[in-house]
Amino acid sequence: MEWTFTTTLRSRPKRSRLLELPPELRIAIFEYALASPKTVVSFRLDDYQRDSLQEAVQPALTRVSSQVRFETLPIWYGCTTFVLHTEDAKGRDAQRWLVENEPHLGKLKCVSVWIRRISRTTGQSSHGALGISLYRQATDDDVWQVSDSWDWITVVRKPLGLEADAKAMISRARETLNTDRGSLETDARDWQRLLGNLREWYLLEGES
Repeated sequence: MEWTFTTTLRSRPKRSRLLELPPELRIAIFEYALASPKTVVSFRLDDYQRDSLQEAVQPALTRVSSQVRFETLPIWYGCTTFVLHTEDAKGRDAQRWLVENEPHLGKLKCVSVWIRRISRTTGQSSHGALGISLYRQATDDDVWQVSDSWDWITVVRKPLGLEADAKAMISRARETLNTDRGSLETDARDWQRLLGNLREWYLLEGES
């Protein structure tokens, strides 16, 4: 009896056509794909919050391949505004997120800091938070700046004195950044100190 052996050769996987595109075109595609219409936050979400908020977890696209990851991570960290809360469970989540993402902090270009507002009359935390924005023009620029604009994070109407609080918070953030301009580049502890500094200062202001 004669035996015949056949060998099935596996075809070599074809290289993705995406990676054959010019770099500038790939970047444009990645920027479009990674942009989120939702607010990206560093704290864990409840189900009811997911319609408008998104957790700051590296997108699936960044895990497709080593080359795609190499190209997309700087884009995602650079084009996303990350929300960092300053207190309670959300604040602890922000502290944890900073540590877990420390290797990528040098890629950040825009951060929104949310600080729960304190009533000047009662000294108690309110249901709303002040949001101030920190930004820099490029990742090779170690000078972080604070935007003049601010947000009121709640559905409750703006209370009296809110604008004065926001301006004071922006001024305090600028003073803190000017103390050590390069400290936020790659060290999670310096980001943590900044958040703690702003929160502590605001608490003291509320008591005065």
